[in-house]
Amino acid sequence: MTLDAESAGPLWAAIPQPTTVTATGGLWRPSSVRVVAESPEFAREAVRLERELTAAGVGGGDRSVVRLARRAGEGEAFEIEVGDDVQVTSATAAGVFRATRQLLHNLRAQGGVPRGAVRSAPAVRERGFHLDAARAYFPAARIVELLHALADVGVNSFQWHVSENEGFRIGSEAFPEVVSPAHVTRAEARAIADVAVELHIDLVPSLDMPGHLRHVLSAHPEHRLPAPEGIDTTHALDITDEEAVRFAHALIDDLAPLFPHSSHWNLGGDEFVDFARIADHPVLAEAAVARFGGRATGFDLLTDFVNRTAAHLRTRGFAARAWNDGMLRGEVVALDPGVTLTWWTNWHAQMRPLSAAVDAGHDLVNVNDGLFYYVLGEKAGYRYPTVERIWEADWHPGLFPSLPDGTVQELRAPYPEALVGAAFAVWSDDPDAQTVDEVFAGVRSPLRAMAERAWNGGSRLSAADFAELDALIGLAPAPVLN
Repeated sequence: MTLDAESAGPLWAAIPQPTTVTATGGLWRPSSVRVVAESPEFAREAVRLERELTAAGVGGGDRSVVRLARRAGEGEAFEIEVGDDVQVTSATAAGVFRATRQLLHNLRAQGGVPRGAVRSAPAVRERGFHLDAARAYFPAARIVELLHALADVGVNSFQWHVSENEGFRIGSEAFPEVVSPAHVTRAEARAIADVAVELHIDLVPSLDMPGHLRHVLSAHPEHRLPAPEGIDTTHALDITDEEAVRFAHALIDDLAPLFPHSSHWNLGGDEFVDFARIADHPVLAEAAVARFGGRATGFDLLTDFVNRTAAHLRTRGFAARAWNDGMLRGEVVALDPGVTLTWWTNWHAQMRPLSAAVDAGHDLVNVNDGLFYYVLGEKAGYRYPTVERIWEADWHPGLFPSLPDGTVQELRAPYPEALVGAAFAVWSDDPDAQTVDEVFAGVRSPLRAMAERAWNGGSRLSAADFAELDALIGLAPAPVLN
């Protein structure tokens, strides 16, 4: 792959690549630019872009014009026409924002934008990033920096994991005793939420329950699941007890006001107990039978807890999400079909296959752990994701983790509406394994690979071409505030 600014078709140097590019020859190299919002809802994007262009060395003035215009439709699809002036069209401010990142990428990579026409539409609605900022402390300023880096390459969902067995990293008014010493304050959390919405990113709070609560339950041991001899349940909420369930919902109520712009919430539902040995917890089966009849199991009780928590979240304005490993396994209680499943694994044969979720009508987010789990310290057998492995797998948003027998689980394009999107995940299992700088540097290229292939349902680029493009675009500059 070569860059030749004088050729008829210089590289469109942006991530993600557009759906189509029609080059007419040469580069648009403005010495000064005026940005005009032809529709009032794009006024903030015009101000943002003009400031960004000025920061990039393209001064203000009237020599060239970038026009931001509205067209019919919805979503993030956009068109760009580049001549002496530039016309950007989209149905939404988010689409205009995605288009203007494309202009900025080209300017960073090659000092100009190829003349011609570009059209682009995402293959899936959501390209996400999950950050375990609970085991490890990520300061608020670094989370804001991360949000700008995500938005720069079309990532439009940020799942912020604030509670884990090892820490609770966000301020609490109702339960200050559960908060870790190093944490993001409530004022900082509100500011992060404001930055996310400004960058057209849906911030998804992640407060895992009824498992992954060891840190919280160390301050409230009265709400722990009773422990059979030899089994550790210090991380598990007692879902047989109504008082414990009310406590869990009160944790949600305490944090919900910090996320006024958010529409989704991940409640967890995973790794509550060893699901392969759930019968070792007779208290769960006894409570399930008492509530739902003789066929019920501990999975029915877990499903009921998830359903009730999802209903509680709806009263606060959030649609619920849950991890897949313990779901769809009840005998008599069906999982609320409104719960979106964040599908990360099928490592155990007893976990339900993807087809069960499709048949039950659940929306899906593909968080393929074999390719997109960046586990600090490479714990639990994980390896840090790489561009090469992502390309070797020919991953696209519909390619999910395989079953234990090697059976491929795949939804082919055109994707069903139920496939919401895909996400990359950082898990801080060994919080001392990498610094924040090392984490951000390590995820940069594989995250961008996910963004490229999620937007396009694959990629026309080779892995080598993508790596060259990634290097050319470089890091996003420091944020320019409106």
